Amino acid sequence: MRNGLSQWFLLCLLGLLPFFFTASCQPEKERKNQSPSPRSRDYACRWETPTEKVEAQEGEIISLQLNLVNAGRRPWNSSSREAPCLVSYHLLDSRRRLLRFDNPRFVFPREVKPGQKAEVSVRLIAPVTAGKYFLEFDLVLEGRGWFREYGSKTLVLPLEVKPVIFPEDGRSPALTSSPYTLFQTEIAEFNQLLRLIRLTLHHDEVKFQGKSGQVAGFMAGTGYPQVWVRDSATIIPASRLYYEKPFLVSWLEEILFFQDENGSLPDWVDASGRVDKNTTESDQETSAVQAAAAIVGALGEKEGADWLKKKIGRRRIIDRLDEALRFLLRFRTDPASGLITGAHTADWGDVESGEPDQQAIYADAKTCWTTDIYDQSMFYQAALDISYLWEVAGEAARGAFWREKAAAIKARTNQHLWQEDKGFYRVHRHVDSSSHDFPEEDIFAMGGNAQAILAGLATADQASRIIEEALRRQQSFGVSTISGSLLPPYPEGFFSHPMMDHAYEYQNGGQWDWFGGRLIAVMYELGFSEAATRCLLAIARKNNGRGGFYEWDTKDGHGRGSENYAGSAGALTLALVEGFLGLKVCQPAPVLSPRVGWGKARIQVYIPASGQFYAYDYSCEKSGELHFRFNSDDPRPGAIRLLWPWGEKASAEVWFDGKKIEPQTTKIGHDFYLIIPTDFASHHLVAKPR
Repeated sequence: MRNGLSQWFLLCLLGLLPFFFTASCQPEKERKNQSPSPRSRDYACRWETPTEKVEAQEGEIISLQLNLVNAGRRPWNSSSREAPCLVSYHLLDSRRRLLRFDNPRFVFPREVKPGQKAEVSVRLIAPVTAGKYFLEFDLVLEGRGWFREYGSKTLVLPLEVKPVIFPEDGRSPALTSSPYTLFQTEIAEFNQLLRLIRLTLHHDEVKFQGKSGQVAGFMAGTGYPQVWVRDSATIIPASRLYYEKPFLVSWLEEILFFQDENGSLPDWVDASGRVDKNTTESDQETSAVQAAAAIVGALGEKEGADWLKKKIGRRRIIDRLDEALRFLLRFRTDPASGLITGAHTADWGDVESGEPDQQAIYADAKTCWTTDIYDQSMFYQAALDISYLWEVAGEAARGAFWREKAAAIKARTNQHLWQEDKGFYRVHRHVDSSSHDFPEEDIFAMGGNAQAILAGLATADQASRIIEEALRRQQSFGVSTISGSLLPPYPEGFFSHPMMDHAYEYQNGGQWDWFGGRLIAVMYELGFSEAATRCLLAIARKNNGRGGFYEWDTKDGHGRGSENYAGSAGALTLALVEGFLGLKVCQPAPVLSPRVGWGKARIQVYIPASGQFYAYDYSCEKSGELHFRFNSDDPRPGAIRLLWPWGEKASAEVWFDGKKIEPQTTKIGHDFYLIIPTDFASHHLVAKPR
């Protein structure tokens, strides 16, 4: 849940959520052939919208004002418990053939009686493929049918979607150096998902004059116009592939400018210099440190060291980051367990359980405090990151303190939160003696558990058990993708806030690709490549099908909340680029680890902040050989770690630049790898089963 300038969006969302259910979805052919009902005069609409044509860029948010008159005999009421009356649309192609029937619903601000006029504000995402379309607007009695079925006319508006032109468009991946990032796989859905990620960042770009200087960054989504620290940290795996240094560093410098004397960092900053903090959470400071580590990885350690020593006000960036983590030790640590505390929310969320309004994001005297797995995982990773950053800054001795803190948090977390009998971390423990009348320990918190694996807090055995439990629960609870955030959700009415008082709603069990992407990324790392690709494909189809990323999804995969949600774009880049394509180069020891298996992929990556490029050409056929050509200007030694599609039962013959070699091998989970230590100059590797 957000605040500040985004309150307008939340208020709209509060009004919409109770009515976001799937209507009767009759095929187009059946709708055309259906005879009007004898009650056709009961529900009729006369459209008086002056708009004649709509134009937009690919993936752009379209805002329209629709003018309507109730020409029937029954009132229109969007707040009705039974069959609320809403406005929606169908997407048609250039020949008026149906492309997407079910789309978001929009409410009437008040009851509209027969003969009365009404205005409805509509926001929709333009298709991500340029061309000519039609938008067919209609009213729907949710669960009963569309007004067209009662004989009412629809409003059909031509829509022209113009292309967004990026520098890399029209080019193909190559093994030579060039300043473009390009991906090409045999899986069409993955190629389309990468385009969607690129468009999402483009539409979320923001620049303004801040207190620290010129700021460049990204909105959390088109519903959240501020720059948020946790969202911006999540975006870096995507933004570093396309954007210059200012888009990586300036937003964080602006956040650090507003640091309190006690080390606390705000949640967000906007173009007018306003800031705020959702004090129910404890991940703002850890997100900032993790972002700084990712930035140094993109800049390279030499330039990263100079950046860490840059002063914001009178203090260096590295000192401010250190002080941010110390804030958590001083003010957000439970003395009894030694763990980081956060308010009683849903896993990683920011809506407190007992508040029915905006106060739900602010801790106060009534707050129920917990020690949760998400905050421990975030702190553990941040403590290791700040230790690394001190080394980069040339003051390695100061990192020893944080390595000790990381080790202590890991031990205490596994002591207090790991459930050996269940195979996953409990969502949290209460700091006080409060309890619930339901088994809270049975709730699988996907966000916190995924972050525990990503951070390295969980052991390899624990991580495998968590992944297996996530896969099992997706199936048993019938969630359309792996992104289900709480399984099972908290009971009906447990959260007082209307955004979360129902199961599978918002943070109480809704699907969040923001964390589903992280889980898939670690599935690839832990030897679940086949399952990871299957899960990633399901998420790609969901987002591609509706043409954009939403903040969250219903249990069956319908988008809700902010459009162009950048956190999803960042997390899915992590899953797709570092997971499936195996490009992990923004770290001390670079690794190329394609997990394509049978098939082909061509990659060309340019990191503008450092000027380095990486490229490979991969192909493997069951009846033939595996060919892997790669090239880079990265001078560091690293490794090629190839997923061996034939598995451990088939030993490999390997030639490296025409010379036969004996590769190292290892099995991780269900996956078997060939490992070749190497530099990253131009090389050609060939492997085939003996």
